[in-house]
Amino acid sequence: MQVMPRNLPVDAVLFDLDGTLLHTSPDIGRALNRALTERGIPPIAPDAAQGLIGGGSAVLVQRALSLLGRDDEAHTHSQVLRRYELAYESICQSPDGHLTQRCPGLEAALEQLRGMGIKLGVVTNKEMRFLEPLLLRFGLSGWFDIVVDGTACAKRKPDPAPLLHACDALAVEPAHTLFVGDSICDVQAAQAAGMPVVCVSYGYSAEHPVGELPCLRVIDDLTELPELIGGQPQLRKARRPAPAAYAAQRNDDQPGYLM
Repeated sequence: MQVMPRNLPVDAVLFDLDGTLLHTSPDIGRALNRALTERGIPPIAPDAAQGLIGGGSAVLVQRALSLLGRDDEAHTHSQVLRRYELAYESICQSPDGHLTQRCPGLEAALEQLRGMGIKLGVVTNKEMRFLEPLLLRFGLSGWFDIVVDGTACAKRKPDPAPLLHACDALAVEPAHTLFVGDSICDVQAAQAAGMPVVCVSYGYSAEHPVGELPCLRVIDDLTELPELIGGQPQLRKARRPAPAAYAAQRNDDQPGYLM
């Protein structure tokens, strides 16, 4: 497939999930508060979860307990973590009652990027048991050539290993791969991997204002990505694989989907 010249030499685009592709914090906060109250701990404010996300479930619970002044009890952390993971997994797998939403311009951006011949992937610290039901529910699973969750590598973001793992699987150079995220964790991982990074303005970056993150550009809508990269989409509309194709990739002998 012939691809027109681009402003950026990009062969692949990798995305963070929470706060970048999906607005997941309402459901995460709901599960977290359920776990806290079951242990007799006061809940956090409804919008506080957004500032705690990034690093995986254990980090989320640790930050919540620190916020509540209860971070000095190791057994409390393990108990709340276990209850949170059960509650959040139940929410993710439930067919209804969700508060999670798509982020601005999501499917339009994926379709344009695919039409430009660009490979697409997700690299997140979220574990697959939470991640896979979300991708399937929002009809996103068929868009991605690679999905790297928080258990795929020995280290998680901000370590560059998950990003480099995705590049190896896609056979692309890190310098020709764009990472799209929303936090200092994402920026540090991309920089350590030697790849350019773009941040979204609407994500979960409480500790570091997004305008201060050292990224290539801050965008308000994912549909800004094709214009930023440049090049013209192909005249033929990009075809999205059926969700069944995504599920089939979970076999160990299928390298397109990594757990």
